[in-house]
Amino acid sequence: MADRRDRKLWTEEETILALYLYFQLPFGKLDQRTPEVKQLAEALGRKDGSVAMKLANFASLDPKIIGSGRKGLDGASKLD
Repeated sequence: MADRRDRKLWTEEETILALYLYFQLPFGKLDQRTPEVKQLAEALGRKDGSVAMKLANFASLDPKIIGSGRKGLDGASKLD
């Protein structure tokens, strides 16, 4: 298993692009198999799952998602 230090940190620009995609997709499409997630991952040179996790981190901070009883992941960063 990869060490945390081996992970590629998200830049501000990458985070903004992911946030833009987050606002385009319904909650149920924040998945690594979603074509738009795959496209962004390829453009950023990241794994599909990495982008999907970033979107789920945004969901964990979204009052609309939280207010509906759903939640995202618990790994949001300060940049998120």
